[in-house]
Amino acid sequence: MHLLSLTITEAARALRRGETTSAGLVRAGLDAVRRHDGLLNAVLHLSPTALEEAERLDAEARGGSFRGPLHGIPLIIKDNIDVAGMPTTVGSPLFADAPPAHSDATAVARLRAAGAVLLGKANLDELAAHVSGTTSFFGPTINPWQPERRLSPGGSSSGTAAAVAAGYCCAGLGTDTGGSTRLPAGWCGLCGLRPTHGLIDLTGVYPRAASLDTVGVLARSVRDIALLLHVIVDPPLLYALEQPSPAGKRRIGVFPDLVEAKAGRKTALRYEAAMRRWESLGAACVPVDFPLLDAPAVGEAVNTVRSFEFARDVARDVEKHPRLGRMHPVPLTDYRNGQSIAPETYEAARRYGAGLTQEVEALFTRHALDWLCLPVAFHTAPPVDSPPETFAAGRALVNLFSITGMPTLVVPGWTEGDGLPLGVQLVGPRLSERLLLDAGIAYEDRYGPFPL
Repeated sequence: MHLLSLTITEAARALRRGETTSAGLVRAGLDAVRRHDGLLNAVLHLSPTALEEAERLDAEARGGSFRGPLHGIPLIIKDNIDVAGMPTTVGSPLFADAPPAHSDATAVARLRAAGAVLLGKANLDELAAHVSGTTSFFGPTINPWQPERRLSPGGSSSGTAAAVAAGYCCAGLGTDTGGSTRLPAGWCGLCGLRPTHGLIDLTGVYPRAASLDTVGVLARSVRDIALLLHVIVDPPLLYALEQPSPAGKRRIGVFPDLVEAKAGRKTALRYEAAMRRWESLGAACVPVDFPLLDAPAVGEAVNTVRSFEFARDVARDVEKHPRLGRMHPVPLTDYRNGQSIAPETYEAARRYGAGLTQEVEALFTRHALDWLCLPVAFHTAPPVDSPPETFAAGRALVNLFSITGMPTLVVPGWTEGDGLPLGVQLVGPRLSERLLLDAGIAYEDRYGPFPL
């Protein structure tokens, strides 16, 4: 049994059978951090009590008592989410000396109540304000895939994705405002979920843009994503983990012409092969045309909303801070841009977003679609020193679903010619998480999890 490659489902089964222990999982994770994180820089803080908590949970298990479905499972938390006993730095010099948080964020408290062991806090782009994983005050995070090439893991949930992909822990929490869970999942060969906006309680999460923010989940399997969502949603998502609905008789909106035009013929062929796999499960893939999918105007609206709300909500922390000059230029520029946006421009962007939501809903209705399926980006992970334009282009296929607040499940799609993974995103109407998770589990059960 390779402890560092277990899914939550596999680890939980092994724990209940006595084939491993929570302490064993935690020790394996801590050892992996010591061996690899000098290169990857995925972890900012390790919990000083993780091993003690794991041993306590092992004692409970020996007595036949299990707190919940995550009993003894090690997880990592993005460092813009409060974990009691550890600081929340948000990857910024503004909070580099932050004291330990007094209480858990709501989502973290629910994980802990279900028996999870919180291994530590993960690195992130400063103030969660980029998608590269390179702007943290504590240094960039490196993608575990081909680490010698110093590739971006995606951001801003860079550390969570890298930690899970590297085997430090079974899964973790990120956040997603404009792609911050989806891109890291897609570029690190993981499964990831951006839930419907508003589904997850954000108490204890540092704000980026309130109308776009959500907690995200990163894991090695769709079944694990479903389990984590069940735990952190209130009321729980009553989810039949063992008996997902089949993917057959579903209609999937696909975009082969767009993928070929923007990503090239080789990527388009891999995308078409992935679509044939859905068809082998009984689904119908319906080619659709939707010019707004990657329209620059959509990205501009997302940027307007995000920057305005960012400047509005973090001004108390930024203005007159003695370390203001040590902020990375990316979040500082975003903050200054937000200050210059007129309220009427912001409101116009919000109205445009509402109109986009109606347009996407009409697309679902017009073609009788259950979900959309498209790559998470037009390219694989770029080097960490790539220009900002590269990362802006990488966000082109996620912007629309940020501003419409629709749930998106990312699953591994294929490896490109350079050997790097590229994820596929399944996008459904608001509150269609169960449908998307059922589909992902059916696909995973047929074709197996992506190798890490």
